[in-house]
Amino acid sequence: MKKRTMNIVAVILLLLTTSACGGKRSIGQADLTPKGAVELATAWTGSAAIIQAGGLYKEGEYKTFAHKGLEYRYLAAHLDSKKKMKAELQKFVTKKKAKRFMKDNGILKHKGKLASPEVEEAPGSLHQWEIATAREIKSKKGRKTFELTVPIGDTRTAETIIVSYDYVKKSGWRIDKFNE
Repeated sequence: MKKRTMNIVAVILLLLTTSACGGKRSIGQADLTPKGAVELATAWTGSAAIIQAGGLYKEGEYKTFAHKGLEYRYLAAHLDSKKKMKAELQKFVTKKKAKRFMKDNGILKHKGKLASPEVEEAPGSLHQWEIATAREIKSKKGRKTFELTVPIGDTRTAETIIVSYDYVKKSGWRIDKFNE
């Protein structure tokens, strides 16, 4: 039941991510507007949540193992190789950020497949990305930094997140730093 709930949440996040992006994968160098910055950050948070949940598992695909005293799970088939993982991550982030993300999340290769530590299911985010706003705070050729304001639930409060974007040739704008 837990896996099914995780998969349902993952599918919802994927749908939100897709609708937030408007189906666009990249934005031209001159086109990174505050709205585009919010759309890319929204897409990234949805994709990151799915990856941190291990991906979108098919029936019978979820398997765990012990490694160095920790319980790990193999990632879903669409994320189970470095090539697939990097391709997914680099839709939203730079190569450098993708590498940091994999390291920070303890993703490793085990018996030819990628795996991540088994973690307790985190509660859903209350961030209301669909109404987030952005203000450009730095800009130089090929790099822009925005301050994003993301409302949190019904609390009448918001979180301020600083996001740096780099322009990647042939790919468009990608997140290089996210609240780091």
